[in-house]
Amino acid sequence: MTDDEFLKQSGSLENKERTGRPNLLTPRDTRKLCTTVKSDRKRPLHEITAVFNESREEPKRTVQRKLYEEGFKKRVVKKSIRIRAANVKKRLAWCKLARHKTVEDYWRRVIYSDECKVEIGMDNRVLVWRRPGEEWTPPCLNPGRGSRLSLMIWGCITYEGVGTITVVTGNINALKYIEIVDNFVWPVIARHFPADNYIYQDDNAPVHRAKIVKDYMEQNQLHGMEWPAQSPDLNIIENMWRKIKIELQKQAHNITTKAQMETAIRDIWTNISLEFIRKLYDSIPRRLRLVIRAKGNITKY
Repeated sequence: MTDDEFLKQSGSLENKERTGRPNLLTPRDTRKLCTTVKSDRKRPLHEITAVFNESREEPKRTVQRKLYEEGFKKRVVKKSIRIRAANVKKRLAWCKLARHKTVEDYWRRVIYSDECKVEIGMDNRVLVWRRPGEEWTPPCLNPGRGSRLSLMIWGCITYEGVGTITVVTGNINALKYIEIVDNFVWPVIARHFPADNYIYQDDNAPVHRAKIVKDYMEQNQLHGMEWPAQSPDLNIIENMWRKIKIELQKQAHNITTKAQMETAIRDIWTNISLEFIRKLYDSIPRRLRLVIRAKGNITKY
């Protein structure tokens, strides 16, 4: 329709006010809806609508639209750990002591190590309603997923790139951990730290702190470091495990045996770039600041 035709028909070039169902949700209704969602983040939309409609009748689409307006969207739940109150305080204290250390003078000398259980198969995603920035709040967290194949691996990284990686059979006890250090840590030290200026990091797993392990490290002068318990967000090798898991899932349809899985893991590991690893090291000061800001609680890392 041309402007002349529109003018003849309506008498004006101005847009007329459009008709339609007005927004009937009052501020009080909105508060009730938000409270309903927060009471159970995993509740499906049809149940939220049913609870909300106990004293009224609104279509599911209206409820969903209002939730979106309030910032709530259904997202995959994040995995988390529950940090003991005592460890929250220790994490905060440790980060405050470490915050003035620089990547150039200190962190680049650290060899980060860890064990990780890698699984492929069914990925049972749990969805929750959350607003932007709420992904790490307790109501929006939930552990657990199914798997088809799994391997326990141990690995370490340095500022100069990936270190060694190995598949661990059975449970890791103190003797097996000493064997891992003997076979896979010392070669990394010899290759990257000829001046013996390294710092070896492992977490506070009971196996790592067993008396026989402590004696071994003292006798062999392995330069360790104090580490706050329950601190995966401070251990940059966790990002390596995450990358391996993501890449491995892309190949899951071609993997039917543990041998194939191990081959894929090793291939992914050796192809992780130096640039990626150095960015992880560069992130350490920021991680410390975030833990301090969170008063010792878990952070997005």
